[in-house]
Amino acid sequence: MTKIILTICRSLWLTAVFALAAAPVHADEGTEWNWYLQAGGYTHFSDDEDYEGPPWFVGVEYQKPENSTMFGLSLFNNSFGDFTQYIYYGKSFHPSKKYPDFRIKLTGGFVHGYKGENQKIFPIRWGDAWGLAIVPSVGYQRDRWGFDVAILSASGLLFLAGYEFD
Repeated sequence: MTKIILTICRSLWLTAVFALAAAPVHADEGTEWNWYLQAGGYTHFSDDEDYEGPPWFVGVEYQKPENSTMFGLSLFNNSFGDFTQYIYYGKSFHPSKKYPDFRIKLTGGFVHGYKGENQKIFPIRWGDAWGLAIVPSVGYQRDRWGFDVAILSASGLLFLAGYEFD
């Protein structure tokens, strides 16, 4: 029971630190931040036999379009059936002027939720279920709607849909 409370406290502490870091203290006029809500319900794994539980994903990003940066928090059911959280910082790149709605996104941050033997998938890990992750994705956003495919190391692809709002 104490381990569960400690894990919850750590998650809340990280979320609070993230929220304080993400919020602009003195936003200059003209500096705009947007929220981006995303969800996913389909994940393709290279080996579907090892997957446990129904896939689901929900995430929120706090984005600054001016320099294509973002802070985010994602909650999902990992491939081992564990409830998992990913808190991250990232950047979007728009490599083509001909297709400005096409993007490549790279995020990196803390992951919590891969327990026991499952934690070994992270090269950098510590404690009970903590690790570092980098998640690349490719996507397309037109107006406020976006669609992305996140690459989950060598094990799978996560298909996402999102909506941007002020």
